[in-house]
Amino acid sequence: MSQDPEFKKEKTEKITLEQELKESNLKYRDLFENANDAIFTCSAEGYIITANNATVKMSGCNTIDEVIGTHFSAWFPPECLQQAVNNTRKYFSGEYVKQPVLYEFIRKNGEHRWAEIRSRVIKEGDKAIALHCIARDITEKIRLEQELKESEANYRNLFEKANDPMYIHDANGFILNVNQAGLDGLKGTREEVIGSNISRWLTQESFLKFQERLIKRMSGEPIEQPVVIEVICKDGEHRWAEIRTRIVYQNGKVNAIHGIARDITEKKRLEEKLRESEEKYRDLFENAKDAMYVVDTQGNFLKMNQVGLQALGYTKEEFIGSNISKFVTPESLKIVKERQKKRLLGELVNQTDFMEMVCKNGEHRWVEIKTRDIKDGDKTIEIHGIARDITENIILKQKLKKSNNQYKLLCHLIGGSRGGKTRAKILKYLSDKPYNANQLAEAMNMDYKTVRHHLNVLMENGIITKKKDRYIDLYYISKNIELDLNEFNQENKAM
Repeated sequence: MSQDPEFKKEKTEKITLEQELKESNLKYRDLFENANDAIFTCSAEGYIITANNATVKMSGCNTIDEVIGTHFSAWFPPECLQQAVNNTRKYFSGEYVKQPVLYEFIRKNGEHRWAEIRSRVIKEGDKAIALHCIARDITEKIRLEQELKESEANYRNLFEKANDPMYIHDANGFILNVNQAGLDGLKGTREEVIGSNISRWLTQESFLKFQERLIKRMSGEPIEQPVVIEVICKDGEHRWAEIRTRIVYQNGKVNAIHGIARDITEKKRLEEKLRESEEKYRDLFENAKDAMYVVDTQGNFLKMNQVGLQALGYTKEEFIGSNISKFVTPESLKIVKERQKKRLLGELVNQTDFMEMVCKNGEHRWVEIKTRDIKDGDKTIEIHGIARDITENIILKQKLKKSNNQYKLLCHLIGGSRGGKTRAKILKYLSDKPYNANQLAEAMNMDYKTVRHHLNVLMENGIITKKKDRYIDLYYISKNIELDLNEFNQENKAM
């Protein structure tokens, strides 16, 4: 007996639907079991009736049997349990609950973690019989958000309480934020500074420098760090700052520029004073009437002014870098070596000494040097010296010494030895004009041999000299004895 075609069609459709339902259940089961998020259902009484593998893993259990049958209250800390109870009641009563809901839960080992849970009611007819939940562990996200929050708090604290001014401006130079040190530096209020353009607070030259750097920043070109700018405070005072900047990115794009400024006004002023002082020193050094120089501890010349170079006859290129040993006599070099040795041993060195210098043309000149040590901490690194030419004084002293000796000799030959009166009479005649021996003998009415004897004594002691006049020797008073002889004669007249 053949089947009714209509019945056969219904049977085929039923089998097909059953097959599709089976396949759908298998797909759901596979999705349920292998989902990355925890999926579970709770009965209306709060007991867990189904759970996937992710739920087991998330709860810290080893098997699903440790989860199924437990009450959800076992997985919440007291402070979070009431929230879960209230939300469950709302779900089953049909009230609205904003999803997802953030819950703190407790794993099997007691560890507290955070989950983001989405829930929906499962109904049988019009009756709510269970709650289907999908939970995602967001503990790391919460931790990172907390760390970020703490980091931002620390940054704000650092930003606001930093000793150096800090600021943030946008790509057009408008100030977005500034710390208290920055406000104090500009002498303005937060309302006056934030929102203003940085051009208001810079000199024209510094603003042009700022614009040039900003263009380079925005185009990704490297810039020199730090940069020095001149700032104009609210009260019109000009101050100097050393600026370092960095780019603040948002979504891979330049969002703002963060800057740190260090007030270097006092440093700048000191540098200016130092520059002026150095200019004065250079002017004094170069235009001094005495030679001024700087040598290292080994005696190598680092500097020498024009007076010193001219006195020694050298150019700067010939002189600088040369050692002092090249320009002093052996006796003076001993003094130099002794001074170097004392410095090396940390002993005191005489500030004043005398040196005999040798010029480029071979001339010898005497100098009186005064030195001072230039130190780095306790260590002498250079010696600054002033040399005064005392050559003329030395020559005068030598002449005076020689003159004194000659005067004493004159006194001895004329007043202190036998025949002195005869020699005095000879010198008196010769002071008027030159004579030969025979002329003197006749003028003095004395024996020729006696006159010749006294002439020889005076010659031997450098009191008189002789020159040939044709074949006759004429006798003269020595040039270097004339003053002493005049002084001697004056004294004898006074007596």
